[in-house]
Amino acid sequence: MPEYKNNSHVLRLNRHLPFSAAHDQIYEEYQKDGDTLDINTKALQYLIEAVNRGAKLIVLTGDAGHGKTHLCRRLLEEYFQFQSSEARQLLLSSCDGATEIQNNKLPILKKPLRIHKDFSELDVGEAAKFLESTSLDDEYITVICANEGRLRAVISSIEKGVISSKISQVFKNSFITGLCSSDEKLHIINLNYQSIAGAQEDAPKSILSIALKSWVGDSTRWNRACEDCLAKPRCPIYRNRFLLSEQASDLGATRSSRLEELFAIVERLGCVITLREALMAVAYLVTGGLTCEDVKNKCLKTKSDGWQSEYIFYNLAFSRPSSIPNDSLTNGIPVVKDLMKLDPGKRGVREVDDRLINEANAFEHSQLDLQFVVQIGSDRKFIDGADGVDDINSNPTSKKERLIEADSITRVVSSLRRRAFFDDQVSQSGLLQRLGFKYGDIFIDILSDNFSGKKVIQYKGQLLLGLHMIQGVRLASKPNFLYLVDPAFGRATDEAAIISRQIPSDQIDLLPMRSTWKINDLAQHSSLVSSVNWIDRHIVVRFKNSDDDYDDLILDLMAFECVLKAAAGYISEEFYSHDLKRIRNFLAKIAGKNKRGDDQISLFMSGTIHSISLDENIIQVT
Repeated sequence: MPEYKNNSHVLRLNRHLPFSAAHDQIYEEYQKDGDTLDINTKALQYLIEAVNRGAKLIVLTGDAGHGKTHLCRRLLEEYFQFQSSEARQLLLSSCDGATEIQNNKLPILKKPLRIHKDFSELDVGEAAKFLESTSLDDEYITVICANEGRLRAVISSIEKGVISSKISQVFKNSFITGLCSSDEKLHIINLNYQSIAGAQEDAPKSILSIALKSWVGDSTRWNRACEDCLAKPRCPIYRNRFLLSEQASDLGATRSSRLEELFAIVERLGCVITLREALMAVAYLVTGGLTCEDVKNKCLKTKSDGWQSEYIFYNLAFSRPSSIPNDSLTNGIPVVKDLMKLDPGKRGVREVDDRLINEANAFEHSQLDLQFVVQIGSDRKFIDGADGVDDINSNPTSKKERLIEADSITRVVSSLRRRAFFDDQVSQSGLLQRLGFKYGDIFIDILSDNFSGKKVIQYKGQLLLGLHMIQGVRLASKPNFLYLVDPAFGRATDEAAIISRQIPSDQIDLLPMRSTWKINDLAQHSSLVSSVNWIDRHIVVRFKNSDDDYDDLILDLMAFECVLKAAAGYISEEFYSHDLKRIRNFLAKIAGKNKRGDDQISLFMSGTIHSISLDENIIQVT
């Protein structure tokens, strides 16, 4: 007979949640072998190749949670062929930087490793001394894990020496040259560049998609315990598994792909998502913080459906379920706060809303995730979202009841929009439009490989208009030059402004970040793009002063949207205040590089640029 059952895989997912009492699986050292999700990232591949190519010192840096300790454990397994349990034991006992690790059981002995799994365990002075105790000519290989802030503090401390200076030089140059190593002996793998949603030709599966496939797509983890469970027809966790699984649902692959695109957008807004945070987010989206016991109790307590909708993945991504405190969620999984800002449920698109609400045939009826309970006064209704919102109308008799009715309609419509966002077959530009990025398609176009020809001229013209508007310069026609207001006179007014410098459009390039690094074929294997799972997150606007001298303005998706909205004639000063201040400061800096003669100035007035010169004590205006 069917009975309520506990799925060990659901418990495993809950152990990855920061607001769970058993959240030890977040930390590599305390994971159990059965709970481990081994993801073959490009960082792991680069680390092993660097060791095999003769590296002497490898620095793994990045924010906490990027998987530095995980990489050390995988290195021990791949390089020395240790079992997972042996490698974990070594992490706890021998990865202090002083112990040489070797596997004497191997037929051919390899060079020993010295691993320091966390530089935060040492104070800055001790860490600097440890670095100086290493040598790029040692017989052993040293691997150091250090958060970027701690690494910067150590290599700039008063105790720094030759090795610290060498690390500092390679680290600083990596942002300019795009290289992780200059001599193959010292490598710096910067995991802050690692993308959890990015896919490349040599890494076609993103970290997020691998996690989803392992945790959602593996049928054996679900069928064994869930098939005969009494709660299965009413379980939101199993429903999430069904909606996201390619094996269980026709649209499973599409929805998983949408999640990847959504996280990629968050990364392109400047958010760094760690590997740990990505795994926590996936566990949260699948379970909503519920356990099998929680689902059982809810099923016993509430005989009718409707409570499940807030625990469906597309609602969890953008709104908090009532059972999880707000601080626990947003502080524990910070990326959720960024996802909430992109909620497609808050943005109306006429053709989408007409289909979802008025036609009422967008979804099949009686789906668990589209069932809602609406309580207005003594009137309790069960609403099927597939029928739209007409059934919610309850003829309210007071202001309180009208507000409850309005909130109920908003809740249902938001869920329908979110479900449509994940189900509809639309282009990436269409998805960005639904999330409120009017010019997101242009941003993606510039990052793509087919950005050339007329598109370059068109987009560059729009960008120049936006940069003029940000300075307060309203030109009467589309410009072929970028006119920069003299920084001594501040922002321009509608009446007049003094122009300090003008840059022709052919001296301005729009580039993806990877294209700004001139890396030859021989050094390609040591590039940042090759060292981590990569995604282009920024557009670089390069202003050329000469062949070897240029200034770069870096724009993420939000800043780019700000500039192109300004090109349309209006910009919200308060909403974009941070980006506007940064862009204006940059333009003022490059405007100040101009050395203008004293006998001539350029003046912007009434939408036109005028040249003013003094000839024989007579003012000449052209």
